[in-house]
Amino acid sequence: MDKPKKRILIVDDEPDIREFISYNLIKKGYDVFTAPDGKSGFDLAVEHRPHLILLDLLMPVMNGFETCIRLRKNPYFAETKILFLSALSESHVRDLGVQLEVDAYISKPIRIELLLKRIDFWMKQAG
Repeated sequence: MDKPKKRILIVDDEPDIREFISYNLIKKGYDVFTAPDGKSGFDLAVEHRPHLILLDLLMPVMNGFETCIRLRKNPYFAETKILFLSALSESHVRDLGVQLEVDAYISKPIRIELLLKRIDFWMKQAG
C-alpha cells in the first residue's frame, strides 16, 4: 500500500510564482494546493491540513503575517511547517517571523533548487 502523499499549500498573490513552485513540487510527487491570498489560503489549510505552507507576506485580503497568526492560533496547525516567501528582507521582518513561530524564511527571487531541498528535508522529517 502506498503512503499518502505529503500535502503542501502555496499562498501567494503572484500566479506565476504559484504555478512555478507547484509545477516543481508536483513533479516531485507532492499534493499541492494554491491560493491567491491569505483568507482563501487559510480556508484551504483548514480543508486540506497541509504538512507545509509556503506563505507570501504581501498579499491582498489577508496578508501573510495575519494568516500566520490565525494558523498558529489553531491547534490543528501546531506541527505544520510554515515558510515565509517574500521580497522583504529587512531584519525586523525576520524577527517577526521568529515571534510568529515561522520555520523558515526564503527571499524572493526564489532559488527553486534550494527551496526543493529544504522542502524534501522537512517532508522526510514529517514521516
